[in-house]
Amino acid sequence: MAQAKVDLGLFEGLDVIQSSIRVVRAGDGLSKAMALDPVVLHTGQDVTIVMRCKVGSIIHRPIKDTESLERVQTLEAGSAAIIDDQLVAKLLDEQKLRLEQAAGVQRLPMDDDD
Repeated sequence: MAQAKVDLGLFEGLDVIQSSIRVVRAGDGLSKAMALDPVVLHTGQDVTIVMRCKVGSIIHRPIKDTESLERVQTLEAGSAAIIDDQLVAKLLDEQKLRLEQAAGVQRLPMDDDD
């Protein structure tokens, strides 16, 4: 799942060096789905969901103690569903590993997946 680095460019002459996502209206899509197929969730339970979103507003905000900006992209959730974790387990495991590597964590061959 390797992804190429993307040049985020400039905004008003300042380097954009970070990108983040803000999701709005996620509850709306899930609530509509749960109205059709009610599910009882429990405190502390892990739930995997899939959402279809439309890109809404994009803003650039200053990054503290730098002369650079973060690109904040707002996603407007349209539809959503709770799915079986096994459908995306490999993808989520690969992403977890990439995030660990980016943070400098290196797994030893004897480590468990957890």
